[in-house]
Amino acid sequence: MAAKGRVEVQCPHCGNIQLEPSLAKSTYCRKCTGYIQIGKSPRTGAPQAEAPKPVSIFQKLEGVLGGQRTVIAHCFECTGKREVPKGATSTICPQCGAYIDLQDYKIVGNFSRSIRTRGRVFITHKGDLNSNRVICDSAEIQGLMRGSLICSGEVRIRLKGKISGAIEAKLLLIDRKSEVEFVRPIRAGTVDVEGIVSARIISEGTVIVRKDGRLTGTVFARGFNVEGGEFFGELSIGNVEAAQADLAAAAKQPRRQGERTDPGTGFSLAPA
Repeated sequence: MAAKGRVEVQCPHCGNIQLEPSLAKSTYCRKCTGYIQIGKSPRTGAPQAEAPKPVSIFQKLEGVLGGQRTVIAHCFECTGKREVPKGATSTICPQCGAYIDLQDYKIVGNFSRSIRTRGRVFITHKGDLNSNRVICDSAEIQGLMRGSLICSGEVRIRLKGKISGAIEAKLLLIDRKSEVEFVRPIRAGTVDVEGIVSARIISEGTVIVRKDGRLTGTVFARGFNVEGGEFFGELSIGNVEAAQADLAAAAKQPRRQGERTDPGTGFSLAPA
């Protein structure tokens, strides 16, 4: 009998039966290491594993020509990683057995649940992400973002308005047509500004203001380049750790009675 929250899955390659999380969409056999795509289970019996389809001539040719058919899925719980088919929606860490979500999420309305995926999060212009914590590999923001977004890759902003949520990313791109104000400090490896932005930026890499880009605010970074754009504000180069410590200390200071709350930034968009 399967444990609560787990189901029996049979390997189509060797016949081995193993327990997997009920939410898993795919896994690997612990006996022969073959890939198992988990399909919808019937009302009676365990989920049936979908047999792999024959490889087509086009797929073989794509493999010979170097087409990327697999990706590396990194575990959230440990340093484990697994190579999976590009279209996989989930897998299991080979090191600790933790579930790894690989799905993409498209936010088209109000969404407040937490997300932890190695896929992409897309907030449409009608979307409203209000989750306490969202972890993903890449993201695009066109709508409201009031939660906390942590991205191991690229976050692209295509928005005219205000973002009150917190963003941490390896790379933050401000699209050319964007006019955006960040209420909370941005933490990123690299920030690339092609549009109009008001923010406090803490960058462990370089902040770049491209042609037609305009940045208003305070910047703490290891490098800063203005490539035909405009910058208005304060700039500190090299002392990123001190900036992070100052912001953390300011957040912990008790607010005196009658003192107005800082909404997160003292800057607004400059008039066109």
